[in-house]
Amino acid sequence: MAKEKPKPKAAPAKKAPKEKEKPKPVKKEARKPKAAPQPVERTEEELVDLTSRVYKLVVERGKDGVLQSEIWKELGLTSRDGSRLAIRLERRGLIGRVKVLEEGRWTYKLTPLRFPTDMASIEKAPCVVCQYEPKCSIDGEISPYVCPWIGPWATEEMKRAGDPTFEPKAIHAP
Repeated sequence: MAKEKPKPKAAPAKKAPKEKEKPKPVKKEARKPKAAPQPVERTEEELVDLTSRVYKLVVERGKDGVLQSEIWKELGLTSRDGSRLAIRLERRGLIGRVKVLEEGRWTYKLTPLRFPTDMASIEKAPCVVCQYEPKCSIDGEISPYVCPWIGPWATEEMKRAGDPTFEPKAIHAP
């Protein structure tokens, strides 16, 4: 038996130059909806702190008000938490909420209904240094209704506060 000679291996055929191959489209996996953030349970102390911070921001913006969405972004809250805090302040009569369309989205404009008391105003009250204060009462002989000092002080404070609707009126004792 004669040994067969191994046949020479044929050189691989040269491929004709092809046009640039287009990348195969990548199958996009269906995006999984992001899970809604779980509501954070807050203590009563945290809620009070957040509520006062929201009120402070609304008051700082003045009578022009501020958009509810701006407040939540500034405080890093969810819109849900923010809405609850605004509703809490609205129920207490501290702010007003008016629904507005802003840049194609519905939101609320928050405006202060009551402003915090200015301590400087209280310190200047004539009652603090009045010699008749211990005897002063609503139904007594000495009362705020007949006090010669409290009327001018109240008028001046209202003017200083810039209340455009303020008009001094005579107060009559009951």
